[in-house]
Amino acid sequence: MSKQLENKVVIVTGAGKGIGRAIALAFAVEGAHIVIADKSEELASLSADAIKAIGGKAIALITDVTQEQSVADMVEQTLVSFGKIDILVANAGIQRRYFVADLPLAEFQAILDVNLLGVFLTSKAVLPTFYSRQEGNIILIASDSGKHGYSYNAAYCASKFAVVGFMEALADEAKHYQVRVNALCLAGVKTDMGKELKETDGNCVNDTYFMEPEEVADVALFLASHQSRAIHGQAINVYGGVNYRLMREAPLMTKPY
Repeated sequence: MSKQLENKVVIVTGAGKGIGRAIALAFAVEGAHIVIADKSEELASLSADAIKAIGGKAIALITDVTQEQSVADMVEQTLVSFGKIDILVANAGIQRRYFVADLPLAEFQAILDVNLLGVFLTSKAVLPTFYSRQEGNIILIASDSGKHGYSYNAAYCASKFAVVGFMEALADEAKHYQVRVNALCLAGVKTDMGKELKETDGNCVNDTYFMEPEEVADVALFLASHQSRAIHGQAINVYGGVNYRLMREAPLMTKPY
């Protein structure tokens, strides 16, 4: 029986752990050849080894998504190793929580660099090969914070709102080249980032609202498959049943004002 992504070449950024790692493993199970693009050599190698352990094909490429040359080198090495690229999952992201009044410019910029600039640079880098082949699929990992603003998350929300806008604009261009572009807008997931949210807003955010990374991977797998071919230019909610209004009821962070 053929697999959904048999011999597809997939780049997953930030795949050293968490959601990215879960997506990489899920795609590998379905026959994809995976490029683990992560800033951490150790984590990237561990994810690649995990894929090889289940009989899949994977390479680990040290990649800083905020640096254009690093991204270009990663794409070039992917083409050298596999001869093509079929799917990009732009997953790399960071979150840091501050009162706006206390948000350092350097932190604001760092969040935008990874979450938005990284999406731009990785998407831009794969477009030439996608356009020349008249096929391709870009999946951006966004957030419910790209649709609703939350306290202490101004920089993260700004970056994710921008990712959704970028996705819609790129989708409108890419449709002329048979390239699909979509975003997954996630609520709470059981990752390091989710753990921080739980610790900060634990009085109102129950464990039942947090999804497993593998649940997100299943949705990403559907978007990567032929079965989702009619879906394009969409920011898809993946909330696990959480009502975003509950998130707005988070207790006030301790602040000596």
